Amino acid sequence: MGETVVQDGRPRAGWRGARAGLAVVAAGAAAGLAVEFHVLGWTSVPGGSCGGRYRPCPEGTAPTLLLAFALTFGGYIALLLTIGKFTDRRPGKVLPAVLAVTGVLLALWPGWQAYLWMRGPVLDLAWQTEKDRPSSVRAEGVWTTGEHGSTVVRVRGDALVAYDAHDGDRRWTLRAPVRESVCAMSEDVADGVGLVAFARYEKPCDTVWGVDTRTGRTLWERKIEGVSAFTSGSDSLLAADGGVALALTDTGVRAYGLTDGRPRWSADLRGAKSDVTCAPNVVSATGGTARIVVACEDEDKGSARVVTLDDATGRQRGSRALPVESPVDTAMVLSAEPFTLLLAERDERGVAAVLAYPDGDGDGDPVSVPLSAADEDLMLREVGGDDFRARPALPATVVGNTLVVATQKPGGYDADHVSAYSLGDGRRLWRAGVDGIAGLVSTGPDRVAVLGPNGRLWTFDTADGDRIGEDDGVTVTTNRLAGHTRLLRADGTWIVVNGDGTKEPPLYGLR
Repeated sequence: MGETVVQDGRPRAGWRGARAGLAVVAAGAAAGLAVEFHVLGWTSVPGGSCGGRYRPCPEGTAPTLLLAFALTFGGYIALLLTIGKFTDRRPGKVLPAVLAVTGVLLALWPGWQAYLWMRGPVLDLAWQTEKDRPSSVRAEGVWTTGEHGSTVVRVRGDALVAYDAHDGDRRWTLRAPVRESVCAMSEDVADGVGLVAFARYEKPCDTVWGVDTRTGRTLWERKIEGVSAFTSGSDSLLAADGGVALALTDTGVRAYGLTDGRPRWSADLRGAKSDVTCAPNVVSATGGTARIVVACEDEDKGSARVVTLDDATGRQRGSRALPVESPVDTAMVLSAEPFTLLLAERDERGVAAVLAYPDGDGDGDPVSVPLSAADEDLMLREVGGDDFRARPALPATVVGNTLVVATQKPGGYDADHVSAYSLGDGRRLWRAGVDGIAGLVSTGPDRVAVLGPNGRLWTFDTADGDRIGEDDGVTVTTNRLAGHTRLLRADGTWIVVNGDGTKEPPLYGLR
């Protein structure tokens, strides 16, 4: 008998065989996708485990693994059935295997693209530094310097260590004096010079260095009468501006040449009343103007004022009282321009707010943003600990005339939002939900970045809070955060600086 044919002349058996072969290829593709999604899904989990409130899985992990398991069972069953039907028509083992492998190979590229789509944008680990030794050291603060922030200087209690922001290579190390530890540092580097101060055990900060951050060389050293109230890492005891280095003393402030350390002038800020104890608390300088917060105590009463000086001559330009009636517990400068101060007094019903002075040295009242409002609390009360004591890693930044700060709902434990407040009138401009805040930094005149403890990075427009780029943030493929961290943007790289660098790298770069 001749072969059965359809009306158009094609062999029916040949067409069925081709369809059976294509079915084997499709089943092989499903099995290949299952294997690929298993590999990609499980290797995307940082540390091999995730899930829960404190360490959610990276974006795309859940759908990837769900597809992996579904395709594992579906693909395995489909492969058995299709190979069985194919061998009924074309006996043999080699051809079905070749068709199945062909399906696996054909699925790899589409599977990879599907995974990238589900995962979204990511930042990969570009480099990491060696861990801190000895294990007792902690970071006191950090500077970025050089063109485009090409150098990151991590200031430890026992040394200053500079790293290349592009590849993490160590550039130089400057050791602290014997038996002395870092107790203060300037907020920024001016003209390549940073200021750092040292103290012996339970002694005031009394040794000041001017450091060339390009080479790690000490340009000059001066001995001062340090502020006796501060014997460990303390914020804003030093400032650099306009070729002048400013250092607080027990009685006021002294000015030195920024590059040569030559004495310029000194100012006594104790006040005229002999029965009231007054001492400078913090100093900030920018644009030729220095502002010093002077706190006074008389038994259980307290007062404070902001003294404004010309930092070139030391001439007093003005003095204005701060709105306190009890001793000052916290005074920290959030921004030199506009001058913005975190202020909290000992009285629980007293001032606990961020105070901004948009009128400069005018007579107007400061704009106040309370630390605790009806619907949220600013996460600025708990500051310090063992890490970043000289330059605290605050979850807040001032961008232009806007304060962007980590916030939480009343009664919460961790930051769950980031909010922006106008420093012109104190009103809230916007609020955006996040999964926690491990680091917050301004990356330009109109944007701020937030790193979550679960390895997600969000970038917000400071004007309206809109997310820039992907709506769900960028996944960070490594999770190496210590208890306190600083987030930096330098030389085209996201840099995470850990306060405790003994378990995790002190620094690592993400791109």
